[in-house]
Order: sequence, then structure tokens, then C-alpha cells
Amino acid sequence: MVTVILFVYGSCLGSLIVALACRYAQQASYWSPASHCDSCQRPLRYWQLIPILSYLLLRGRCHFCHVPIPFTVLLVEIIGGLVATTISDNFSLRVTLWLILWGFAALCDSRTLTFPGWVTWATAGLALVGQPPVSWGIGLGLLFLIHRLWPHWHSPTIGDGDLEMLVSAGLLWGVTVTAQWLIIACLLAISRARTTDRLPFLPYLTTAATGHWLITVILTSAW
Repeated sequence: MVTVILFVYGSCLGSLIVALACRYAQQASYWSPASHCDSCQRPLRYWQLIPILSYLLLRGRCHFCHVPIPFTVLLVEIIGGLVATTISDNFSLRVTLWLILWGFAALCDSRTLTFPGWVTWATAGLALVGQPPVSWGIGLGLLFLIHRLWPHWHSPTIGDGDLEMLVSAGLLWGVTVTAQWLIIACLLAISRARTTDRLPFLPYLTTAATGHWLITVILTSAW
């Protein structure tokens, strides 16, 4: 029963970050107006706001104008639910919140190649909970240097947001685990890269980190 409840909460958070990322991309208010279709602007009814179920009932289309709803919405809601079911202690709770916040940043990055800066500091705070003072000094120092130096580097090969996520991940999981899913993220990005245009890398980083965490929890439970 607890697993079901966690899944429901997680899918709701997944639905929330999709909506917030959409409003970030549109430079609209997070708070108003109420949830609506981005195509016809019609306000959504309560039964159209149920994570996963509403998407399936609507067959992936707006009830009013029948414009397709991105499959990403359903995917993020399901993944959000799965990640939430891994919560079993303080560390897994912090990991879940960390992944959800970076998931929000990844959705923003995929559409605008930017994301809200507060995500970096919020996730760093989650990663540094319970850490010794030296970790706080090193972590915040690295983030500050990235924040200050990257805007002055012409044509960087990696975005400052990507580096900030990697620093935060290193603080939370350690260098070895971070390196493992970083390789996976790079392979995913290479397989999808088709042009010389700037590639939003944060979605691949978040996908790899989420997959690595879910697989690790499954394998640990199996043993």
C-alpha cells in the first residue's frame, strides 16, 4: 500500500515539473492562470489533471481541440512515480527530490537550453546534507567558480549547468557512481547527435542518473 501511495505522489510531482517546465519555456507565471491546453488555451477540468490516467483516458490528445499531448508528459509521470517508490530512508528521499529537481531542469534545458539557477543551489543543498565542512567548502567553491568563470569562456565544450549537475552528483553519490552514469549519458547523447548544433546535454545526464538509480535499487532489493 505504501508503494502505491509513493507512486501516486511521485507521478503527481512528475506532472507538476512538466507543467512548470512548459511555463518556464513560455516565460509565463508559475502560478496563474490555472492549468490549460497550450494550444486552445481552454482550462482543464479536474478529471483531465489526473497523472497517467488522464493521458490514457484522453488517448494522448486535448479533450477540446484534439491536439496531441506530448508523450513526454506520460513518460515523466510514470518515471516520477517509479522514482518515488524507491524512498525508504533519508538518503533515498534526498535522491528522489534531487532527481525530480534535475528532471525539471532537464525539461527546461531541452526546450530553451537554459534552466532556473535556483535548481543548482537547491540540489547542492540536498547533496550536502550531513556532509563534513570540507565537502561544503569544496562543493560550494566549485559551484561558485563555475558560476563566475563559465560566462567568460567563449564556445565552451560543455554547459555550466551540466557541470553544476555533475558537481552536485559527485557530492551526493561520489565520483565513482557519477562517472558510471556519465559514460551512459555520453553514449546516449552521441547516439542522438545528428548536427553540429548545440546539444542539450542535461536531459541525457538526468536520464542516465535516473536509470542508474532505479537499476541499483532493483538489484539491491533482489539480493
